[in-house]
Amino acid sequence: MFENLSDSARLYLKESLPKQLLSAVVKGLVPLEPRELLIVIAYHYEKCDEQARADALSTVTSMPAGIIDAAVAGDVPDFVLSFVYQQCSLSQSSLDALVTNKNISDDTLVMLAGTDNESLLELIAKNQMRILKNDRIFDALITNPRLPKIAKDQIMEFFTMVAGKELVKLNIKIEKKDTAAAADKGTGLPSALSQNRDLPADVQKAGLPSDTAMLPSQMSSQLPSERGSDLPATVIDNLPVNLIAQELPSELISDQEEGQSMDEGVRATLFQRIQKMTVSQKIKLALLGNKEARNILLRDSNRVVIEAVIKSPRITDGEVIGITNSRSVSEDIIRMIAGNREWQKNYRIRQALAANPKTPVPIAIKLLETMSKQDLKNLSNSKNIASVVATTAKRMMGDAK
Repeated sequence: MFENLSDSARLYLKESLPKQLLSAVVKGLVPLEPRELLIVIAYHYEKCDEQARADALSTVTSMPAGIIDAAVAGDVPDFVLSFVYQQCSLSQSSLDALVTNKNISDDTLVMLAGTDNESLLELIAKNQMRILKNDRIFDALITNPRLPKIAKDQIMEFFTMVAGKELVKLNIKIEKKDTAAAADKGTGLPSALSQNRDLPADVQKAGLPSDTAMLPSQMSSQLPSERGSDLPATVIDNLPVNLIAQELPSELISDQEEGQSMDEGVRATLFQRIQKMTVSQKIKLALLGNKEARNILLRDSNRVVIEAVIKSPRITDGEVIGITNSRSVSEDIIRMIAGNREWQKNYRIRQALAANPKTPVPIAIKLLETMSKQDLKNLSNSKNIASVVATTAKRMMGDAK
């Protein structure tokens, strides 16, 4: 830890220094160059009394900014990085250097993950392997309301990819989507409508957002699943088994045998265990768990956990239909489902989305273009959806005659 320090500096790094000598150190009155003086002061700071701490801060804050900047970017122990972050005013470039310093500890990263500095949070989020291995960093990041959405989505996408690899390594079957069984109805679509048709004039005048012309297949470009991850596939392939699944209940990972049901006592115990999990553990269970786990986690109060359920490699179209039919589902989840290319192949999912009042109006209107005449009629008479959607459905019925 102190290999690069001079012999003189090491003399001041004893566990306890005489009070008079320690006072000289924190006042900067010992013959050390500034970088070494900073290290020595940081080493003793937590053990100092109130007066010595005040003297230490006065000495450090009077150092040239270049000294501090060089320290956080150099080969210094983690306690120096933690001390400087908490006690000094750092530029953004120095903060970036501190976060990427090879000596920074998990404890310091957890502390930094609680910052309101969005640029810093994005940088921490890029260290995906470290987040994967330490739940505390993950929890601090994912529960920080200032974490930019794109950074959160990238973390979730990375965990989803790793979960898929781990399911294969654990020999857990990833259920095939049932899109073929619930494919588009080949007849009954409004014949006068096409993917390129303009919306009715009165709808255009309704002041709808500019994304009215978005097609379901185009929405997926906005989703985190389309952003991908910078992690090389070879790294993911070489991840050890149980990197995510460790300590998760096996009853919530393995599939129930056909016709077998879970004992209610066991279910209640597992429910209680899930309630005690951290956010990161719930997210990992959402990605790896079986249908029983997903059913429990869908009732979680944390939206990020529900998003993880939606992203699970094991979730089926039938489950998605159930979620989309729910009136309590959030708009964010609706957008996520509406933007998934594979799910858009399933007519019943599109039908549920069009009928859900939480579906944003522009998305609902575009979905109307793929509805059958009977469903357009039902939607035109619905009191649960936005009036502009019902009106558009009625207009489309007239155009299709």
